[in-house]
Amino acid sequence: MPDLRYDSAAPLNDTTERLAVRPGATISRCSFDNAEGARVTGYLVEPDGPPAAGVVYMHTTSGAEGFLPEAVALARSGGIGLCLRFQYVDDQVAAIRRSVFALRRGADLLLGRTDRIAGVGHSGGAMMMAVVAGIDRRFECFVLEVPMAGLTHHWRHSGHPQITRMRASIPPELFEQTLTAMAPYDAEHFIGRVRVPVLYQFARFDIGVTAAESEEFYAMAPQPKQQRWYDSGHVINDVAAYADRAAFLAAHLPITVG
Repeated sequence: MPDLRYDSAAPLNDTTERLAVRPGATISRCSFDNAEGARVTGYLVEPDGPPAAGVVYMHTTSGAEGFLPEAVALARSGGIGLCLRFQYVDDQVAAIRRSVFALRRGADLLLGRTDRIAGVGHSGGAMMMAVVAGIDRRFECFVLEVPMAGLTHHWRHSGHPQITRMRASIPPELFEQTLTAMAPYDAEHFIGRVRVPVLYQFARFDIGVTAAESEEFYAMAPQPKQQRWYDSGHVINDVAAYADRAAFLAAHLPITVG
């Protein structure tokens, strides 16, 4: 297992810049120090009063904005949401490590404001969240949208046009070296260590994560777990998925998300 220890007591040096005030929610741009690499930027969405609970979100396809409307709904229900993006850099191992640490440092930030938190991730963000779920015991629950066993599986087998072009553009030796370096961080090595409830959300028409890959990953996961399937593509835009996430979070956190 890779060493993903860090100093949770290290100063975050966090900053916020208010962007918008909505009924029951204040949206701010925020930044804070990561355990490795550059500072993390995202959105902090706060309720009018003291937060009852918090959620760290990471959306890969749509960036930090991907879960922003849900974070606003969370704030209106008394929670605090932190919306982050995958930490893309050219070095793939560095990108994975920085993304995992961004989630954990985000947990540090929220736990300075409330005492109960959850994690929600989409795609690569779901895989990073699965790594966190296996090693960080501070979370009450997780929601993983279109996850799979790991990025190396995605790179090697995906039929998504962007991934097939990427495979064709990298010299075979370099491709294999890169996957070998990434493999220890695959979600499959961490998901069996999860000890809290997890909701898995899968898409029936996802060209990036097949039904077989979804079922394979779900089979790896321990109880307690739930799965839901939607008639959607990779970005699950079925309103039932939003409602299912909200209900699951409300079942494990002291909030009621409508």
